[in-house]
Amino acid sequence: MNRYRTLILFLLIVIPGSVVMVASTLWGINDYMALVEANQRFQKLADEKASQSELFVMAHRENTHRLNVGFDGTWILLGGILAGMGILGIMQRK
Repeated sequence: MNRYRTLILFLLIVIPGSVVMVASTLWGINDYMALVEANQRFQKLADEKASQSELFVMAHRENTHRLNVGFDGTWILLGGILAGMGILGIMQRK
């Protein structure tokens, strides 16, 4: 019975949690690179004394990437918690 419990926990909790964590990390790296690029473009426009409307558009794009990075971090954390709960369930013996 304990082997089935271990297998179920591994297949339904540890693997999906790990997949979510890895996928979110990859997307987070991608979004972080886009955030850095958007920040550099915004800084370049600010240094060139661009119009207020252009700065507003670039600030909006930068904030969009900033939110994406934040939410990617949330999914990394949630996937890690899920995988950790599954590992804890496997390690506990009753």
